[in-house]
Amino acid sequence: MTRHAKTGILALAGLLALGVGLLASQWLLPRPPAPPPEIAGIYLPAPQPLEDFQLVHHSGRPFTRENFHGHWTFLYFGYSFCPDVCPITLADLNRMRQLLDDRDAAAETAYIFVSVDPQRDTPERLRDYVTYFNPEFQGVTGAPEELDRLAQALYVFYQRGAEKEGSGYYLVDHSSTIILIDPEGRPRAIFTPPQTPERLAEDFLKIRAVAMP
Repeated sequence: MTRHAKTGILALAGLLALGVGLLASQWLLPRPPAPPPEIAGIYLPAPQPLEDFQLVHHSGRPFTRENFHGHWTFLYFGYSFCPDVCPITLADLNRMRQLLDDRDAAAETAYIFVSVDPQRDTPERLRDYVTYFNPEFQGVTGAPEELDRLAQALYVFYQRGAEKEGSGYYLVDHSSTIILIDPEGRPRAIFTPPQTPERLAEDFLKIRAVAMP
């Protein structure tokens, strides 16, 4: 074999070894994380599981973090006597659900209204309130300490105002964010106002594609 032939064989062997090495690196080296989706709010790329809590579903059954598992959950904190932002948000969530239904993505979602006014929002009242907007919407409430536990974990603020002259009527100041919980029970996004049903639907589909490919 001539010297030139040997040189060609060695060069070909080197190229083959380089190719094998590149293919192996693609399989063995960790892939870079996908870039976070651009949403109208805060995306949480490394979510942590929620601590356990004990609330009451509008059916009277217990509601815990296990109820978040197996589906995407849109969570909103408010109260049924809210004069403006709560009914508007629930109407927007109903419209968003319809948009997701049009894209065959609504079946894997749940919608939870957390009342921060347990003194007036009984399970029966919550059931009537939330199902007015959509029969599949769910209401939960509970003891103040349990509400505080969940609200603080999700960076939600609320505070009861003063009662008006012994009438029993008062307002509750509260955050107006919508929190998205993933199927493993972890917060994935905090949607900040203002929102539209169209933008919420688009942002959810972006997050679902990135978080659970």
